[in-house]
Amino acid sequence: MPNVYKRLTNRLLYLPLWATMAVFYTTNVSAQSHCPRALSLDLAAITAEAVCLAQRYIQIDTTNPPGNETAAVDFLAAFLAQEGIPITRLEAEPGRANLYARLRGDGSKKAMMLVHHMDVVPADADVWTEPPFAGLVRDGYLWGRGSIDNKGPGIMEVLSFVLLKRLEIPLKRDVVLLAVADEEQGGGKGARFIAEKHFEMIADVEFALNEGGVMLELGENKIRYGVEFAQKAPLWLEISAQGVQMHGSRPSPAAATHTLIRALAKLEQFKFPIVVTDAVQTVFSARAAAMPPAARAPYQNLLKALDDEKFRDEFMGNANNARLVRNTLAITTLAGSAKENILPARATAVLDLRLLPGQSPDDVIDELKRAIDDPAINIRPILSSKSYAAPIDTELFRAIGELVGRYDPGAQVVPNFISGFTDCNIFRAKGITCYGFMPMRFPLTDFHFVHGRDERFSTTELGRGALLLHELVRDMVSD
Repeated sequence: MPNVYKRLTNRLLYLPLWATMAVFYTTNVSAQSHCPRALSLDLAAITAEAVCLAQRYIQIDTTNPPGNETAAVDFLAAFLAQEGIPITRLEAEPGRANLYARLRGDGSKKAMMLVHHMDVVPADADVWTEPPFAGLVRDGYLWGRGSIDNKGPGIMEVLSFVLLKRLEIPLKRDVVLLAVADEEQGGGKGARFIAEKHFEMIADVEFALNEGGVMLELGENKIRYGVEFAQKAPLWLEISAQGVQMHGSRPSPAAATHTLIRALAKLEQFKFPIVVTDAVQTVFSARAAAMPPAARAPYQNLLKALDDEKFRDEFMGNANNARLVRNTLAITTLAGSAKENILPARATAVLDLRLLPGQSPDDVIDELKRAIDDPAINIRPILSSKSYAAPIDTELFRAIGELVGRYDPGAQVVPNFISGFTDCNIFRAKGITCYGFMPMRFPLTDFHFVHGRDERFSTTELGRGALLLHELVRDMVSD
């Protein structure tokens, strides 16, 4: 093993880098400025480059809709070109490009892929403390839409990838870097487009890493590394009511808006039945191993334990637990009249449902129709997919465990099932073992920043995560 890869110490990895690195980056970086370049596995240098690149990446507004990911591809392509790495653009439509790059190995093992999405959800600048696309660094945090989801982790992947070439690491596997469009809208212009139209470019990929799993700080010096291997499937529905357009001074129970509100009121009270899937049982069995012996038994047979009213009330009282054992429904958008004094001829709402593995979208829609019990209501699917799980007895899962053992001895590594969805599900459907895992510490108190106001990401964890991710990838693809 070259000297450059001697293991770094925990003491070095946990230095408060943000307090000491003002020499490397400023609180604002223009999209045209050059970033420092790490030429070794020096943590300070890697952090400086990662923060600078992430600032520039955040400054590119890829709010979806409309996306405009082509601008992000231009930025990444220019950076990779400086490293002598060619890219391929895969454009689903004008302005909606995806980026593909590959480092060649000797072919003795199948390829590994690093994937992240370039699009971000909207941000209301009026309610943010800092401009959401300025990419500012303040108090040890990188602020901006996408800093957590998914441009900060994306830069961790890009830098991990580039360091393989800079440091001339001999590769047993090809390593693919894939930056995709449209994840926040279901991946039709991104991962789904690539899987359906260009799968030959990634058909040799055995393992992939993506967003979806982090190191959680649980308090009392407890750390849990979650490796996302399964997730709920999205089912987005438009629900609509028809009526007669009329003056607002003549309200009628048959008005489209009134009909829709009655239906939504029923759905807001509707509860799906409790279901414990194999994937969810796997998660709670793994978590139980770290519990006191007296507390383990209910979690080792969760379905049986949920028959007990006291345990069920306690378990379901935790919203994070409840989401993992039943389908969920959220009413996300409403549309009616464009004028204050007109009752519209049509009113609509969009429902965001997340389905457990094995649940049929058609059966769920039938359940909702029965709950609404109104022939005046129509339901139309917008997005529907099936949930897939990745195996956990794999070389990559073991490599994650070994990495954790080196840097966080005593920390728990567990398979994780998430209530959201990521592009991993699309790649799993094609036979690729895709895990959601980024080696970065993430306090539970920071979860509200994801898709929320004042999204921000620790600069210390950005640099440390890039270094550890590179080490994990190197362990997988080289001698």
